[in-house]
Order: sequence, then C-alpha cells, then structure tokens
Amino acid sequence: MTNHVTTCCTVRGPSADVAAFRALMVVDAPLRTAPAAGLMARLRALTRRTAPDPGPAPASAALDFNRILPMPRTLAEGPEQAAWALEHWGTQRNAEYYEETAWSGDGAGGASLAFRLSTAWSFPAPVFEALQRRFPALRIDVVGFEEAWHFAVEGTYGPGATGAAEVEPTAALYTRVYGVPPDPDEER
Repeated sequence: MTNHVTTCCTVRGPSADVAAFRALMVVDAPLRTAPAAGLMARLRALTRRTAPDPGPAPASAALDFNRILPMPRTLAEGPEQAAWALEHWGTQRNAEYYEETAWSGDGAGGASLAFRLSTAWSFPAPVFEALQRRFPALRIDVVGFEEAWHFAVEGTYGPGATGAAEVEPTAALYTRVYGVPPDPDEER
C-alpha cells in the first residue's frame, strides 16, 4: 500500500509570473457539457418546477510534473517509468491529487496561489527545484507530511531560499498540512 505525502504550497510573486506558473503546471479538466446547455437545462427545470439533472460531477484540475520535467515517451510502463520518475521527480509517480485552496491578487501587481498536492512515498524536490529555475522571481513555500509519520518537509524555493528539508513530523506540522489536529491515537 502506498504511503502518500501531502504537501501544501503557496506560490507568491508578480501576478504575471504566478499566472505563468499555473498555466504551465496545472492542467484544467475540459468541461463535460457546454455551459449554455447546463444553463438551459436549469431554466427548463425552473419553468417546470422540477429539479434539474445535475449531470456528471466536474473533473478537477491536475498538477502535471511532465510540464516542467517531461518523462521520455520511450520508457516502458511500470518499473522503468517508476525508476525514471523517482530519479527525476523525486517520487515514483506524477502528482496523484491537486486542489487549489486560494488564488488572490494584492492590488499592487502581486499574486499568490495556494494549493495542496499528494505524491507517492516522497516529496518531489526535483520538481520544485526545476520550478525555482524556471520562475526565479517566485517564492514557493512548502510544508508536507508523510501520512505514516515517517517524515515531514518544510521550506521555501525562490530568491535567497535553499529549498525544502526533511524535518521531524509533529502535531503542529500535521495540523498545518491537513487543517485539523491529529487524532491522539494517530500520533507516532
């Protein structure tokens, strides 16, 4: 069974650079139905006083490591891809979960994007190092937690920063990553 590392990230800097970061790394899921079709279904339902068919749930966006460090297409699926990913991404697979938690501008040309991602077994340090090289004006704060309490990570990528380092997992770090304190039985 895979142990996951959940990482909370906040990207800060000039709004154009934050937008470029998101445009490069985040793959938005295509709409499953045309917006007008969904609107028309709701209007028809309102006039008939029936509940509209909600349709399929919208798919979420994904953070794709291939967008910054592309995996060669010539690799065979399975162990060959996992070995390449571990060496170049720092984790055995691409991000398995991505959720944007905040996006804001400061009114003075700056912006921030906060998101959470999950990876298999380890923190993807090489991906963040490549992002730091690609977007040198951005500051990327990270805090991550391995779900079995084996390690946590904390640090910053960006101007004058040295990246993330493994740290001891604590209840405080758990709370920062998951948004709730750990169950007392869960602490190791």
